[in-house]
Amino acid sequence: MKVNHLLRWGFIGFFMASTLALTGCSQIKKSGANIALRFTENNLILPLFKTDDTAMACVSGEALTPLIVATQGMKADPNEIAVLLYASAGLCAEQRALEYELRYMRSSRANLIDDAQDARIMQKRESELAARRQYEAFKRLEAYFEVKKKAPIGTKCPKFKRDFDQMVYLLGMLSGVQAMVNDIAAQQVVGVPKDIAAKVERAMQCLDNNKWWGAPMATRATIWTLLPGAGEGKGDAWETLKQNMRIGERNGVRIAHAMYAMAAQAKGDEDLMRDAIRMFAATQEAASNPNYRLFDRMAFQIVQNVSDRFWTEKTGSRTPPGSLGKFWDDQPAQQDEGVQIDDLL
Repeated sequence: MKVNHLLRWGFIGFFMASTLALTGCSQIKKSGANIALRFTENNLILPLFKTDDTAMACVSGEALTPLIVATQGMKADPNEIAVLLYASAGLCAEQRALEYELRYMRSSRANLIDDAQDARIMQKRESELAARRQYEAFKRLEAYFEVKKKAPIGTKCPKFKRDFDQMVYLLGMLSGVQAMVNDIAAQQVVGVPKDIAAKVERAMQCLDNNKWWGAPMATRATIWTLLPGAGEGKGDAWETLKQNMRIGERNGVRIAHAMYAMAAQAKGDEDLMRDAIRMFAATQEAASNPNYRLFDRMAFQIVQNVSDRFWTEKTGSRTPPGSLGKFWDDQPAQQDEGVQIDDLL
């Protein structure tokens, strides 16, 4: 009886010790994962914002996303960083989709039916991938701010503790809008909800417009041009875009310029597209914000993509080097031929 009593208490003691050991191990994993996330944020993500290499940023997103998201299995919360990484990874797929779109245009002009059809299929595949990644970025945004911060997107403004939180909020919402656009290009196979645009339009009011380069207000104005009735009573969308482009130019991040170009392209207005591209090109000598050089370069990439589509549609090839802001039908500048003898008579 005494032996059984000892065995029983010995088993209970072993079970409790094992449980404590496993719990401690799990806690160590969680703490280690959270430390790794903070290290990634401070030493990898924030310095990446200072680069002007958008291709490297998008490849970094593709490479790092699975590793960062894996920390969920250690009970860490990677959602904020995942928003940025999924958004960056979406850029890669979006750029590949553009290349196939341009190939489709060239093949169509040359009457290469099979190649044009194949290019269109690949464009849709890459657009689908871009939409999935960008929608995942938006869902991660919702998971972080709606669940953890109790601030539903478009309904209640969160209490931001850091600039990093605001940056994630801005880019996550921009990704939601991009996901809608790319899903439409992919024939809506992803099923990105259409109400994202309305949510983003309201939620952008939570951010300081001047602090974030006019991008929040420019995004709202872009949505006004896309959704019938969205801008009713809110002023002229195109003038609002131009006002915020000036804010972006002063602050060295020209996302508002990119939004103007995207809105003009979506509307299919050639005069507006020319104006948007020319206005951006006129700011090429302006200094980029050194802390957010990547986002200014992303704006350049977006405007150049709009220009490349426009050039390819009209001429069969993309914007020539050094010709952003110029067009195939521009009149040649008048040459100064100097003083003629007849002028003196």
